[in-house]
Amino acid sequence: MSTDGLGGEGLISIPGVDKLIHFTLFAAFLFLWGSYFLTKNKYPLSRLLLILILIASAYGIGMEYYQLYFTNRSFSLWDGLADTIGSIVGAFAVKKSPYGNRGRNQN
Repeated sequence: MSTDGLGGEGLISIPGVDKLIHFTLFAAFLFLWGSYFLTKNKYPLSRLLLILILIASAYGIGMEYYQLYFTNRSFSLWDGLADTIGSIVGAFAVKKSPYGNRGRNQN
């Protein structure tokens, strides 16, 4: 989101807060979708999480390209990297959650 015209200095002026926001949003994005699809119990866990990581990362990088060509904002590889790392962390959170950690003896 653009911070132009907000005026004043507040939370937005903290260095790196933009990357933290990207990281958090994509971690939550992957955790919620991963938890949802795991409750459907149709796909193997590692395959499902890999597909979701790839989709989320492609979406994050795609939005950066969209900003570059269709808005007055710039492309940021670091934002895309924060999106990807957030997606990976979200996948690990799914594996550690009750949805992803089904135990060894369960089908």
